[in-house]
Amino acid sequence: MIETDIFSVIFCTFILIYACYSDIKKRSVTNKLWLLMIAVGIPIATYNIFIYGTSFLIRFIFFLLFTFALSYLLFRLHLFGGADAKCLIAISVLIPLQPGFTFLSYHFPINFNLSLMLAPLPFAITTLFNAAILSLIVPPSIFFYNFLNLSREELRENLGSAFIGYKLRIDVLTGAKQKHIRLLHSYSYEEGEEEEGGKSGLKKRIVLGGVEIDTEVVERLKNYHAQGKLGEELWVTFELPFMLFITAGFFVSIFYGNLILNILYFVFV
Repeated sequence: MIETDIFSVIFCTFILIYACYSDIKKRSVTNKLWLLMIAVGIPIATYNIFIYGTSFLIRFIFFLLFTFALSYLLFRLHLFGGADAKCLIAISVLIPLQPGFTFLSYHFPINFNLSLMLAPLPFAITTLFNAAILSLIVPPSIFFYNFLNLSREELRENLGSAFIGYKLRIDVLTGAKQKHIRLLHSYSYEEGEEEEGGKSGLKKRIVLGGVEIDTEVVERLKNYHAQGKLGEELWVTFELPFMLFITAGFFVSIFYGNLILNILYFVFV
């Protein structure tokens, strides 16, 4: 199965790289990519079923259903987009099992006391877990940026926001360069209300996932600013394509294996 694994990994690599490019450039990924992966994966799976028999068929079906169920659940929970879910499902068809040529993964000893963790995971789920771990680098990176650019007082006052967003001037909210950001807060103004200290009644609250920045939102914010209700800068948050982390997680899975299992191995053994 090494030969089909090598072909599948190379083919999937090209698909994922193009998907990342499309996601960054257009903020969308065509379904044709995932259909192409599935179309290529089905004959390969059929060949492996013919060679390895019922044991491969059972694992293939179980892994595909498991990946589909988990991906759909995460999509419905709005933890990632539809393209990400389709990508994982397509990977589970093309590469259902961990390829046989992982280069740097550690081999657990037979007497490893957490033997439950040795149960093989679908390769797509390993890719997802690795992607989730890699994405954890984003909050500390954003905080470090804010640490360098904000005063200590402002950093303390916005400590929670400093891990998930950064400040940007209102006049640069629009344009192609800003299509991967969202407002960290929603803003509303209620006439006749005044906050403590005699300031305007402009209310803001953090919105999970951020607020889409469209023409209407920008015009409203500019009006608030012109009326003196809003300052020069607003907090925005990255809308990084998770496809980037899936692709990175894919390469980690190929060259290293499951990060979670390896971390747990070093912690508990």
